[in-house]
Amino acid sequence: METHDSQRTRDADIVIVGGGAGGLELAVRLAKAGHKDVLLIDRDTSHVWKPRLHEIAAGLGRRQVDELGYAGLAEQWGFRFECGTLEGVDPEQRQITLAAIPGREDDATAEVPVRVRGYRQLVLALGGVTPDMGVEGVLEHACLLDSPEDAERIAERFSRGLLANHVAMETATTGDADVSATQDGAQGGAKDGAQESPGRPYQVVIVGSGATGVELAAYLHEARGRHDAPAPKDSRVEITILEATETFMPGVSEELREAIHQRLEAQGINIELSRQVAKVSPGSVEISEGDESVTREADLVVWAAGRVGPAIVEEIEGLASNKKRQWKVTPGLQCLEQEAIFALGDCACIDEAPLPPTAQVASEQAEFLAEELPRRQQGEAAQVFEFKDRGTLLSLARAGSVGELGGKLSGKLSHAQGNDGHEDLQVRGRFARAAYQGLQRQHQFLLLGPLKGSAEVVSDVLRHAMGPRLKVH
Repeated sequence: METHDSQRTRDADIVIVGGGAGGLELAVRLAKAGHKDVLLIDRDTSHVWKPRLHEIAAGLGRRQVDELGYAGLAEQWGFRFECGTLEGVDPEQRQITLAAIPGREDDATAEVPVRVRGYRQLVLALGGVTPDMGVEGVLEHACLLDSPEDAERIAERFSRGLLANHVAMETATTGDADVSATQDGAQGGAKDGAQESPGRPYQVVIVGSGATGVELAAYLHEARGRHDAPAPKDSRVEITILEATETFMPGVSEELREAIHQRLEAQGINIELSRQVAKVSPGSVEISEGDESVTREADLVVWAAGRVGPAIVEEIEGLASNKKRQWKVTPGLQCLEQEAIFALGDCACIDEAPLPPTAQVASEQAEFLAEELPRRQQGEAAQVFEFKDRGTLLSLARAGSVGELGGKLSGKLSHAQGNDGHEDLQVRGRFARAAYQGLQRQHQFLLLGPLKGSAEVVSDVLRHAMGPRLKVH
């Protein structure tokens, strides 16, 4: 018999906390396989595929990047969804605690009290966040890109800032022209000077040269005030990527790194290496150079350096974690010394074989756990997760998409074209976009089913049919 105590509601066979690429796919896979007593918990009510957050930051709406409601998916497949934020885990009692949700007096929204949920098996899929690295001013004055809300904040600040910069330049130009008109002919050269745009470009500084920062730079370069005003033809934006190490895009192959570097430079995006940011202030960043520091103007700062687990990892006792705030798991994704708790994605780490913080990894781990969890319930021996790397693809807006599928596609295409491996195979429309969005297509079909998934694909193809030519490297 169920209790109606406000502190405790019915238990679930499998509780999944986190509805990102891994957590949501796991819930759907389990439900499809007939495991209906599955509860998915997420602090938001809708799902956005994180690899497309940079597109929202550049001005696209959530629906344009295929936002999906959790409640609708839960109803479609037969699992349960509950909105909530994880506050604690009690391994001994096999319970989790969800934080209270305060009410709002302005619209009479009811308060939701603290809730306790029991589980037979618990999966932690909370994803990761961008650390501030202890740098002063990051949290106060820089933007992060960890959530749709972060992306929308960047889009608003970029759009409003670009418009304000343009108006300031326009006003300065008008003022110079008025002064010039009242001058004597002895200052004839001033009239020519007034015809030039005064002031400086709108300055964007992106800290970190990982996939997030690189794709965001390319898309912001193409965006022009989508929220507040049409793009003035003479809008000037200067985008700089600052990388703390001596290597651009650490972790990718030299060939891919060079291809991306060339395209960004062709767009006019500045890339500076060995630039350690020491402080972020309103309108500027401070860069350490030995014993000295240099201050650089920055109208918009986006902090995209590194990846760690969420803060809650340090607050939960009884679950082993590492210095990057990730729960330590076995090769079978089971939390150390915990029979009933598993973790996947950015918030988990296999010490023997650390994996990159990507949606591809989380998706494959979800597929593994969808079979592993029922096996473990039946008392079967633990299996080992094996990651099958399907490569890296990045979208650089009008500069094209570049990447390597399984580390072999670039060489095969280059060999077929009879070149040295640095030329591109030019393709258009759905074929190139399918290469870049292959993981999302798979993600959509899994979450929506064949009919709805196909409809979403067709809709997306039509939206991008008139889009830029893409390049597969």
